[in-house]
Amino acid sequence: MMSLDSTTYPQMKRKHQYCDVCGTLLPAPGFFCILCEPPEPPESNPEKGLNTFQTFLRIALLVLIFIVVVAVKLEINLQDHFSQEVVNEVPLKVVEDEDFKIIFLIKVKLANLRDKPNLKTSKIISTLTQGTQVEIINKTEKWSKIRTKPKKNEKAMVGWVGSKLLDSEIK
Repeated sequence: MMSLDSTTYPQMKRKHQYCDVCGTLLPAPGFFCILCEPPEPPESNPEKGLNTFQTFLRIALLVLIFIVVVAVKLEINLQDHFSQEVVNEVPLKVVEDEDFKIIFLIKVKLANLRDKPNLKTSKIISTLTQGTQVEIINKTEKWSKIRTKPKKNEKAMVGWVGSKLLDSEIK
């Protein structure tokens, strides 16, 4: 017979194995220590369930995802299902009185008159000085298309000016 010391555990390089916890020699084949007892198995379900709020939130999220997928796949236009009634706006009544007239003036020292309503792609046609009287032809959100009041021996110029550079007066 072979002695216990001369034999090695199957597929092990060491002759003996020791317990990691208490350091005692493990019996063959060295599964667990007799003093420390076998290790406890891991918990069966570490999550232990969800509370009511988490459950409701997950169900609501899944339902929302389902509705979005169905709407996209069936090409449902949700705007058709909701009414978009716009109350008819009553236009402001403008009093046309010959005694009063609104005039527009350049309110900065120098304002560039441009060929397009864009700072980057437009070219500067002329420069207008403060107090120059202009007539607004068209107005966008930030720009106003204007016509200058012609001076002696000059033509009226038409171009675009930033709306914030204009001031209005009533005469």
